[in-house]
Amino acid sequence: MTNEHNINLQALKEAHKKVMLPHNLAPPTVSYSTYGHLLILGSEDMIRLAAAQLEQMASVTLLVTEAVSNCSDKHLRNALDSANELPIYKAKIDSVKGFLGQFQVTIKQDHQVENFAKISQNRVHFDLILNLGKESLFVSELSPTGYFHVGSNDSRLASVLSELPQYIGEFEKPRYFQINNDICAHSNRGQTGCTRCLEVCPADAISSSKGLIDINPHLCHGAGGCATACPTGAISYALPQPVRMHNYIQQLLSAYRDNGGQNPVILFHDQEQGLQLLQQCSDSLPGNVIPIQLEEVAAAGQETWFSCLASGALQVQLLITQELPTQVSNLLKKEVTISQEILLGLGYKANQIELISAPPNKTTAEHNKDVQSIEPIGLINSTNKRETFFTAFDHLVKQAVAPINDHLALPAGSPFGQVAINNTSCTLCMSCVAVCPTQSLTDGGEKPALNFREQSCVQCGLCETACPEEAISLIPRLTTTGLRNTSIEIHSEAAFECISCSKPFAPKSTIDKMLDKLSGHPYFQGPAINRLKMCEDCRVNDIFTDLSTHPEKQLEL
Repeated sequence: MTNEHNINLQALKEAHKKVMLPHNLAPPTVSYSTYGHLLILGSEDMIRLAAAQLEQMASVTLLVTEAVSNCSDKHLRNALDSANELPIYKAKIDSVKGFLGQFQVTIKQDHQVENFAKISQNRVHFDLILNLGKESLFVSELSPTGYFHVGSNDSRLASVLSELPQYIGEFEKPRYFQINNDICAHSNRGQTGCTRCLEVCPADAISSSKGLIDINPHLCHGAGGCATACPTGAISYALPQPVRMHNYIQQLLSAYRDNGGQNPVILFHDQEQGLQLLQQCSDSLPGNVIPIQLEEVAAAGQETWFSCLASGALQVQLLITQELPTQVSNLLKKEVTISQEILLGLGYKANQIELISAPPNKTTAEHNKDVQSIEPIGLINSTNKRETFFTAFDHLVKQAVAPINDHLALPAGSPFGQVAINNTSCTLCMSCVAVCPTQSLTDGGEKPALNFREQSCVQCGLCETACPEEAISLIPRLTTTGLRNTSIEIHSEAAFECISCSKPFAPKSTIDKMLDKLSGHPYFQGPAINRLKMCEDCRVNDIFTDLSTHPEKQLEL
């Protein structure tokens, strides 16, 4: 084991010499501009004491939102003697929004909502906010840059007070994401479908505006969950671009094997707490573990994990730290669960993709003896998220030892699956085709039919929502055969033939429904009901022939 450990370590060392981690040489950024106008809120005693230590700020505004926290005489005298030249405001906060350099605070005053910065400073906004109150002004797990919430007894208060003057000037941070609304499955024609990114953002940086997903780059912390959750790849992580990261990992694994390395395990970790944990136990890491540093551990999703396995990695491990936001942690648990169900369905071990809370150590086995090794695939060079996943998935299907089923059942919420049609209810109105964002559902052309391609379906639910007959349901699953990428007919019926010219022009069930619903309408009484049984051209001819024969009917139009 010691000899194997040393060989793997040397192989990894040589691999790192040949393959460089991709970096964006000139990554896009977002800018902040602040002058140091600070709002402090909380109890009067604490905000006065804090303000007295912040003379470097351009201005300090004090807003009392809570009762005095300490009523001792000595404490109150110290508080009243502190920052006594600053006016004290008392009001109920209505709303707070914004970020570093752009905080907008409104208060309720005389039953009116007022801009507090305008009242107190004759400015449009505050640059920074220090909240010494008990409750945060923001419900998101990750607060905006420039907002500091520390309780009056918080040990971090001293460090925050010393840090605040550093937030004066011009600042930049990376724009962590790219978004392509053309392939987004969020909404179409007034219907709402996929909301995965909205549900996982811990900074509330993602919103829906007029049916389009909008990401505020100033609020975004780069947690990466939105890119992992996005089923179409409409949101992608930009540091680095996914295809460059995939190429790097594949080349690293290849160089590792070329230098004698065996049983490689890819270990994804973030660049902060995860990196610190690995540095603290670097000497005890198994020699076959290959750490891959990401901006955030959630920046890599299923397509990355499966491409690692298809490229010869024995396992993929995700190092989860205490700093990871709960929403992102829950997302990763869900995505890993789906991935493990797929692996089990193919006859592999569930732990070939797994979450870990502490780095592995070499006192355990160098690798899981029961895990099946996989012959590496060629370079996966696709920029399409789903194409990358399915290329890797199909390779795992080919490499599977045990017989596998044609379809793998998956948990609810999976981005893979089938659209099931209730043939009795469906009228082939094609509302589902009109809203499908991936063209997974298509019409039958001249034939009244509905076709479906499973590989394109992201289970967004737009078709289910848009169907007026409630004839559609979603079935999470993954087909393992070539039928997955084949358009198949899932419903069809005979066409109704025009009673005048015999041309097929609509599904029979659609005409039957129209006859049923419109038979009582005054416009379709008597022989006029037959117009519903005519094609568009014959219907128009019949109307004009009737008006010519009976001119008095023109008065009814």
